[in-house]
Amino acid sequence: MSVLQSFKSKFAEIIKANDLLTESVQVIVKPLTAKQAIGTPDRQDFPIQKGKERILEAKFKGDAGQAFTDSFHDYEGTFADLLELDLDDRFNASVFCSAANAALRHLGVVRGTVHCRDKEPTQCSPKLIEYLADKHPETKRIALVGLQPAMCEVLAQHYEVSVLDLDPDNIGGQTAGVEIKDGRKDLAEVVGQNDLVLVTGSTLTNNTIDAVLAAAGQRPVVFFGITIAGAAELLGLERFCPLGH
Repeated sequence: MSVLQSFKSKFAEIIKANDLLTESVQVIVKPLTAKQAIGTPDRQDFPIQKGKERILEAKFKGDAGQAFTDSFHDYEGTFADLLELDLDDRFNASVFCSAANAALRHLGVVRGTVHCRDKEPTQCSPKLIEYLADKHPETKRIALVGLQPAMCEVLAQHYEVSVLDLDPDNIGGQTAGVEIKDGRKDLAEVVGQNDLVLVTGSTLTNNTIDAVLAAAGQRPVVFFGITIAGAAELLGLERFCPLGH
């Protein structure tokens, strides 16, 4: 069973146990603009600011959950509808994850389901160095799966870093002197050369998370961001997101 399907299965159990399927609850998901999602950070090279990704925000009884998407649509439905979605579709997967994050936040299962804002995205990266030094002190080489420029720059000051990304506009370029490799074609080779894999939570919704975990093997994998908040909590995946709201 895939990671996303495992998350769906565990989430369905929680929804049923809390009798939410029988309630006439609507989950409304709207794609946020970059400014709505992360405010005005100190730098302008976060992926969402390029316009290729947006954040979907779901609201459930006043609590919010978010997930990244590269499809710009609105969605409205009940939790019963959500559990029937074809999660092989990337937009459906993002809708499901944002809604699940909102529900799990409301139930007190998970925190940090809303993206950090303004100065916080830049402040996140130095905290990552502290986190890795504490949790993974033996690490010397890191594969960053999903280009996050601020993270890459700070990581490169402390570790040997390799970067993988799926955006054709990024592949072959450089950030902080590190060449960006193809996240599909070069995945196994690059991950195999590193001690730890630092992975964007968006892999949960773009159908690549299972391939990343397979490539990682026994290496530690640390996910970052809001998209994977609920899944990380229910499936016991390691997640770094210190400034999420």
